Parts: sequence; C-alpha cells; structure tokens
Amino acid sequence: MIKTWKEKLSNIKFYEEKKRFLLFSCFILLCLYLAFKLFGMAYASYESSASLKANIDRAIYLVDNTGMNFNINPDQIVPSVDPYVYKFSVSNFNDSLVSDIDIEYTIDVTTTTNLPLTFALYRNENWDDDSATNLFTTHKSVQDSDGAWYNVYEPEGKYLMEYSEKITDIYTLVIYFPKVYASNTDYANAIENIKVEIKSKQVM
Repeated sequence: MIKTWKEKLSNIKFYEEKKRFLLFSCFILLCLYLAFKLFGMAYASYESSASLKANIDRAIYLVDNTGMNFNINPDQIVPSVDPYVYKFSVSNFNDSLVSDIDIEYTIDVTTTTNLPLTFALYRNENWDDDSATNLFTTHKSVQDSDGAWYNVYEPEGKYLMEYSEKITDIYTLVIYFPKVYASNTDYANAIENIKVEIKSKQVM
C-alpha cells in the first residue's frame, strides 16, 4: 500500500497537488487509527460490563427505605488456592416498582471468627482488575451479650440512589481461605457465619 502511494506521489508533477495528496493521505490514516482505537475501547468496555453483570448470586431491591440482609453459605468454603467470589446487586427498582424517594444506603459484612478468612469487597468493578479498589480497608472486632466475637467490615462510603433514575450497584465479595490451612485440623469442623447487611434510609 505504501509502495503504491509512493508511485502515485512520484507521478504528481505539481507541488500543490502533491501537498493536497499528502494531507488527504494523512487524514485517511488518522481516521483509520481513531476508528480502530475507538472500537477497541468500546469492546473493552462492553467486555468489562458483561463480566461485571454476569453470575449475580443475589439481587436486592431498595424500592423503599427498608434494608435487608442475607447469609453466604459457609459449607462451600474450604481451603483453596483460588478465592471464593460472590456477586450481588443493589437496585432502586424491580420488575414492577421504581423507588419514588431518594435512598441512601450503607453496607457491612459481619463474620464469626472461627476460620482465618480474609475479605475484600468491590463496587461496580471487576475484582481482578489491577485498578480495582477494595472497600474493606480495615475491620473492627465486637463482642455480643453472650460473649461471642465477630468481625465487622464496613466501607466508609454511603451510597445515594436518586429516584429520578434507575440505578443498580453491583458488588463483588471476595473471600480468601488459603490452601495452607487444609492440613490444619483446628479448622476441620469449624463453620463461619457470614452475613451481608444493607441498611437504607430516605434522604430528605
């Protein structure tokens, strides 16, 4: 292709015509480059979005100012090389209703301390992206009236869902239970209770 353009350029006798031909050629090349660049960005964005929305384990609908909670099945968590990944979504609408108030919500994860688990939570991000931000920067230990200890993980953020638009936030909870604990008999019959709680309120 470049050879053909060189031949055409050498056959053009006048300077102005050569200049116009070069400018036109540069314009065409620039358009092709931008087209491929934009296509790549759009495809990557689509891939990321499709990956994020796939395999939602639990859908939560905040169509009023009442929250909810659910538990992760502890029987499925055993020492493993790979982390356990759970996805859930929080929306201000469902199949038949859309919230008619602005809702602000928070989220926390409460666990027992029976197993040496590590937790991470991601919002509207693919957890395995290098730039993904873990919302759990720290946790606190609390004791109930029966003397049992719990770890509570709470992101610092409060999240707003305005009634004027349909909003869905997708969360990914990642649980690490390293394979090295497989040979440790201390955890053979231990069961970890993991509760995810969404607390919401109306924003005046």
